Order: sequence, then C-alpha cells, then structure tokens
Amino acid sequence: MVNPTVSVRHVKIDRDEPCGICNAAFVPSEDSGSRVLMIKTADDEFTALMCGGCYSKWSHGATATFRRPITV
Repeated sequence: MVNPTVSVRHVKIDRDEPCGICNAAFVPSEDSGSRVLMIKTADDEFTALMCGGCYSKWSHGATATFRRPITV
C-alpha cells in the first residue's frame, strides 16, 4: 500500500494561474484564500491550485476534481 503525504497551504505564486478545479482566472498572490494542494508518494507528486471558493467548498466536504496540475 502507498503511504501518501498530503498538505494544503498558501503558497505565493508570482504568475497568473487558473484554479485547478473551476478554472477561474485570478492572480494567486493577490487572493489570500488560494491554497495549493500537494500529494506526494514515493514514486509521484501531484500539485494543484485551488481558489478561495473551491478551497472553502472542499474543506467543508465537497468532492473536488482537479483539471490543471501546476508546478510550484
């Protein structure tokens, strides 16, 4: 069985990046609610940006499907 490491945190990104869930266009460094989700396993890493709205929905139990992974 894989033992993934999962973290969600605010990470300043200096470029325009759409939300990985809803594709909303915004400047992450100006959006204090944006978060980056990181999932790491021994073999792979997945990183995706969530706007404040999607993060709020996800943190309260909504299912999230990421469409746009990013490189931090």
